[in-house]
Amino acid sequence: MSKLFRTTLWILSGIGLIAFLVQTLSTFLISPLMGLLSLLIAAVLVALVIYLLQRSPMWARPARLWALLAFLWGGGVAVALALISSGPVMQLAIGTGWVDAMMSWSGAYPEEISKATGVIFVLMSFRQLNRPWHGWMVGAVVGLGFEACENILYGAMGATMHPNSDIQGLVEMWGLRLIAGPGLHVLLTALAGWGIGWALYAAAKPLWWRLGVFLGYLAAAFLLHFCWNYLHDSEVAAIIQAVTVALILYPLSIWLVLRGNKLAKADESYSHSTADDALAYIR
Repeated sequence: MSKLFRTTLWILSGIGLIAFLVQTLSTFLISPLMGLLSLLIAAVLVALVIYLLQRSPMWARPARLWALLAFLWGGGVAVALALISSGPVMQLAIGTGWVDAMMSWSGAYPEEISKATGVIFVLMSFRQLNRPWHGWMVGAVVGLGFEACENILYGAMGATMHPNSDIQGLVEMWGLRLIAGPGLHVLLTALAGWGIGWALYAAAKPLWWRLGVFLGYLAAAFLLHFCWNYLHDSEVAAIIQAVTVALILYPLSIWLVLRGNKLAKADESYSHSTADDALAYIR
């Protein structure tokens, strides 16, 4: 644990909370009722995902507040950093003539880096986060915060853009976000977090191995996001692209969860016992 990382994390999380509230409240300016409904849908889904994540042996139970700070980084800090940098990156892609890749660069480049940075800060700020698989779990929560903030905004915008019904537009937009790439940010950031966790906490590994696993998993998250956002003139090509990314990301994520759960179950440290068991272990 690093006090410098922990202090910085708290400061940035405060800024992230403000950014999250500003982004969320901006939906009320678009449509107060639709903004509220979009927020409620997001809250239910976030609660459901957190509940499922807590059922995993990979969840670091004795550590307090890490999930809240990870969520605020994803939903506040990472979103703010992405908004600041995405515009110039998009213009750069357009300026080079690679117009089809403008959404890929403006999405994958700032978003994956800013989210992965949050994973590092959270892991380095809590003593109980000291196992490689904790990186996957922290990444999932950071990605959940980002996805929740993004979906709240998209849901409210979908309501106002529908020609006939705000409610129908809201439901259709949320349905599209949940069916086409469900949990995309959650799994992409968890993928990068898996590499970060192993780079930080794997035992008896040389520096070149740690750099390789860190850069390898971050590059995988970046490339999958890049491909997912890539624009095509052909609808068939777009469908093939989305299916290909899904066939890589979701099976890989399932494998990582199964492996992480197996490793966590085999480990008897205080990092994944109950809070009472942890106190007993310390005594």
